[in-house]
Amino acid sequence: MKKYSAEELFKIAYAHLQKKDFRKSSGLFEKLINDYPENLSILRNLTHCYIYLGEFEKAETTIRKIISIKPDEPFIYQTLASILKDQDKLEEATLIINQALDKNLINKKWEIQKNLFFPKIPSNKEEIKMYREKIKKEIEKILNVSFLTKLDYDKDQIIIPPHVDLSYNDWDNLELNKRNVLAFKKLYEILNDESYIEKDIKGKIKIGVISEFLTDHTIGKLYKDLIFSLDKNKFETFIFHSQKTRAGEIFDEFKEKEKEGILKNEILPIKLSEKIEVIKKFRLNIIFYPDIGLSFEFYYLALMRLAKYQITTFGHPETTGSNSIDFYLISKNCVNENTQKHYSEKLLLMNYLPMIYPKPFTKKKLSQDELNKKNIYSCPQTLIKIHPDFDQIIFDILEKDKKGIVYLIKDRNRVWYKKLVKRFNTNKKYDSKKIIFIDPLSYEDYLLHLGRSSVLLDPLFYGAGNSFFESMLYGTPTVTFPTDHIKSRLVLAAYKQMEIEHPPVATSIKNYVDLAVSYANRDDISALKNTYKTAAEKKLFNTKKAGEEFNKIINNLFNLT
Repeated sequence: MKKYSAEELFKIAYAHLQKKDFRKSSGLFEKLINDYPENLSILRNLTHCYIYLGEFEKAETTIRKIISIKPDEPFIYQTLASILKDQDKLEEATLIINQALDKNLINKKWEIQKNLFFPKIPSNKEEIKMYREKIKKEIEKILNVSFLTKLDYDKDQIIIPPHVDLSYNDWDNLELNKRNVLAFKKLYEILNDESYIEKDIKGKIKIGVISEFLTDHTIGKLYKDLIFSLDKNKFETFIFHSQKTRAGEIFDEFKEKEKEGILKNEILPIKLSEKIEVIKKFRLNIIFYPDIGLSFEFYYLALMRLAKYQITTFGHPETTGSNSIDFYLISKNCVNENTQKHYSEKLLLMNYLPMIYPKPFTKKKLSQDELNKKNIYSCPQTLIKIHPDFDQIIFDILEKDKKGIVYLIKDRNRVWYKKLVKRFNTNKKYDSKKIIFIDPLSYEDYLLHLGRSSVLLDPLFYGAGNSFFESMLYGTPTVTFPTDHIKSRLVLAAYKQMEIEHPPVATSIKNYVDLAVSYANRDDISALKNTYKTAAEKKLFNTKKAGEEFNKIINNLFNLT
């Protein structure tokens, strides 16, 4: 076997890095660093690999090593701050930012960014309140300072908005989101561009769909067929992707639809100013944002008026607080008499959930015994949805059902998992043998897990959406407790659309616990699953009528026949 010199090994490792084979690259750089522990080039590249691999603890250790060798290393402090934030170490991140600001070694945007942090896994409800107050204080400071230094988005002065992070709790965010929008418009002059000119429609309605995630992602899965349903005789459809949009089967579907003359794809440039100019050239009549906030770069686009009508929906089920978004498209089954009060957008109601959801598919099968299992509870959600109030529900379920086991799924980087276990450990009722965190699953194994569960637990305040639709492959019931907010009402809406009689919809915390235990111990659990599964096949999956409604609603906005 050939023995390489250090120089040759470095070149091979770097070549793997350029090919984005970060695992091979990091392994080779690790070998080099054993012999050259203070080589900055090796350390920089190794840091890059660790970040892309999501190995944040290793990245942090390597970055701190660089700082110990070269304290004035360019950009290293903001990299460290980002890594600490990604680990939810917000106090440490703030400390590093302050040190770097004092030394003038970090972008000035961090003076604001540090005060807009919000924990992914809060330690308790008091911490949620504390960080909300900190954000509110920073926003008001921006709005009230007379001589505020403006930021330039296109010169790496991008603030990551707290819009999404603020959603995962029981607070109403309407007023805070409105203030956030005003603050960002004050920070970035480009967001106040009012050069949009309404054009009369001559021929087809020009509709733009803007999302980073129209690929193998929840957003792509939820909305691709709804978009494909647009009548090409009435609409000219343009899909705007990001430079960050990943390759995938769904992305390939969009490219194939372009070949068929159904739509046109456009990958937007990186700079915000250039994005705006590209979109303006299409002279759109309407823009549909399937999600607002999941992509920070498209969040900023959504703060501007680039078409006569601008619509969003439940890709991120929270109000934007922005006057530039006119309508929130949602099923009438998803709202109550109070829902509109929490949205700056006018609710645009459909009879169906605004999606044409394909029936999930797996080659693997479950046995009847697996479908009949009792006492198996699962909350198969991203861990950031596990609110501190939900902890007690889990403990109460297990106290009432002595045979019960609750499953949660670890995040891939195990950052949120570790913080959540630490929070659970503050409660005497926590039993690691009864609350089991499983490793992330492949798609097919995830579907099987949903089918094996006796009952699924919908988190408080920000509930299931896509995972509920997937669970209906096997019909596993989900216990839910809706509030006035859409983000907690998607399961309820799906039950209504499926015309399920007496679904497990709780009216109180105690009722939630009782329903969960009752359903997990039903002797007819397999028959119940079959009932739900059949209803989903008829009313939830592949609902072409949702596409027909979608077409009609957009057409009616322009009063065209």
